[in-house]
Amino acid sequence: MDPHPSLKELTKLSHTYYERQWMYATAGNLSARVGDTFWITASGKHKGELTDHDFVSVSVVDGSLVSAGEGLKPSAETSIHQVVYSKIPDAGAALHVHTLDSNLLEFGIGKEEGFRDLPLPPIEIIKAFGIWDEKPNLTFPVFYNHTHVPTIASEIKRYIETKGQPQVPFLLIEGHGPTVWGKSVVEANKHLEAVHFLLQVMARRI
Repeated sequence: MDPHPSLKELTKLSHTYYERQWMYATAGNLSARVGDTFWITASGKHKGELTDHDFVSVSVVDGSLVSAGEGLKPSAETSIHQVVYSKIPDAGAALHVHTLDSNLLEFGIGKEEGFRDLPLPPIEIIKAFGIWDEKPNLTFPVFYNHTHVPTIASEIKRYIETKGQPQVPFLLIEGHGPTVWGKSVVEANKHLEAVHFLLQVMARRI
């Protein structure tokens, strides 16, 4: 496999997130879109030791495997990335991490409920999303953490199809972590850093 340039960016971010304690061991997954496919971190790869050969190519249309190196298989959470790319046309990269604060926050989302919109604090960092309103009244979706990941992906798809795209470029799986997206790897990383700060603020206000 000849690595796509975006994979070098994702590999570098993987090491950075590991150092920040956002991606311990094999936790988390990163991806970048290339046309009708996306490259995503292979399952079981240590994020502090990731290389740009530790990715597999998956179809945006149906999430099927397109290309993979020997012994590699897609991340267990590939279905979530596939929904993001198929339902949010301008998403060019998606990043999922497990931060401490995102796991400390508890909202009590029920299994049958599936998801709920919750308010975001109207703080300055929201400008990172390109939202410049003074004290904006924004919400973000929080999803129940089903053990069966495709069920989470189905709930995200249902959310977007019934409510539209989230007001901000991220969602949170309760007791798990945020998934963010952007037009590029650089923009998605900017969004993730803003989300991390927002969730820190929310965790400290409880």
